[in-house]
Amino acid sequence: MPKILLAEDDEIMRISVSDRLKQCNWQVDEVDDGLKALSLSERHHYNLIISDIRMPGLDGLSLLGHVHTNSPETDIIMMTAYGSVDNAIDCLRKGAADYILKPFDMDDLIIRVNRLLDAQAVKTKCEALEESCKQRESGTRLFGDSPAMQQVYELIRQAAPTKATILVTGESGTGKELAARAIHMASNRRNQPFVSINCAAIPDGLMESELFGHERGAFTGADQKRKGKFELANKGTLLLDELGDLPGPLQAKLLRVLQESRFERVGGSKNISVDVRILACTSKDLQKEVEAGRFRQDLLYRLQVIPLKMPPLREHKEDIELLCNVFLKEFNSMHGRSVTITREAIECLKNYDFPGNARELRNLMERASVLCQGPEITPADLPTDIAGLQGESEDVGYNLAKNIAVAEKNCLLRALKKSGGNRTKTAKLLGISRKNLWEKMKNYNLQ
Repeated sequence: MPKILLAEDDEIMRISVSDRLKQCNWQVDEVDDGLKALSLSERHHYNLIISDIRMPGLDGLSLLGHVHTNSPETDIIMMTAYGSVDNAIDCLRKGAADYILKPFDMDDLIIRVNRLLDAQAVKTKCEALEESCKQRESGTRLFGDSPAMQQVYELIRQAAPTKATILVTGESGTGKELAARAIHMASNRRNQPFVSINCAAIPDGLMESELFGHERGAFTGADQKRKGKFELANKGTLLLDELGDLPGPLQAKLLRVLQESRFERVGGSKNISVDVRILACTSKDLQKEVEAGRFRQDLLYRLQVIPLKMPPLREHKEDIELLCNVFLKEFNSMHGRSVTITREAIECLKNYDFPGNARELRNLMERASVLCQGPEITPADLPTDIAGLQGESEDVGYNLAKNIAVAEKNCLLRALKKSGGNRTKTAKLLGISRKNLWEKMKNYNLQ
């Protein structure tokens, strides 16, 4: 739902405009002076600001300059009863999206607002398309400023320009494939093919053909010659994802290809030479697989020339806020929204260990961004087991009053989530007045 800030000191005009905007199902915040408008614009994201030029506290042009500098994606419509051509030109030159003279027809204002919101939606779709094209070309980037991620970046920086085989390990959801793509893009082969094959997703009987290709008539259904992943990745990079699930017989053939850089298609006798840089990913402990007899020791040695371990999210929680913003930007573009996340929700997430790592966080952000009732993701929009962790993580010992406060806060969070953030429904659910609920939310900083 688009969010609009209306700054107008005339009460009758403010109420009239606000009521008309709300009839279009837009969320509207109202203020009666420029300083309040400035404060709200700094704390919340608005799709559009409609402001009078002459206001107490801070004039509209000063507000326009601040918003245009700090939130350029927000459009601004300036209103005035003292307009002139020079005044209009000055507003537009300073970044206003539109300029309207009082008194004006409300339908005219709605048309202008709709035009600006439609333009924002088109821009969002274009950015999403551009990002999608970038991802197809180079993959999604790795993000994180923590020391753990800095070590990953440094190893990639050193190893990527070489031809060395790199084994990327880590738990599921830590971004192993993204690391592999980052290695490819930082290498001298960045303009050559990047080919990936998931060794766990292809049946054993088809894996050899997928890797090395086959000749016509090599087996039932092989009605034409087909190139395998090695040939498709020639001069580029081949990622062997979930390598720990590669069948035993193919491990020996893969070892030979890695050593000799040549192979034969299934059903063929011709040696095919390739120049391929090999990257491998696995969430399994290959040394334990070797000890259990499920993985070849010599293949492990050949693959693990340079080991790269991706850290689980619980070891670099300081990156959670950055990742949340990155994921929300992606989903806002995808779904045409402008959702942000509150500090309280970030703290809840930081107190959760994320067994599914960054992938789990990404899925959580997509769900929350789609289902949240307002323009911001609050603890009430998070799963109960995560939202409750903010209070449960506090070390209150055996102090009765503090433990009661923690329990009350968690109860508020659960009720807010149950009612979708609607305060009237939440107060009724809790059996208290709306005023009492507001006071408790303010006390626990749940605004």
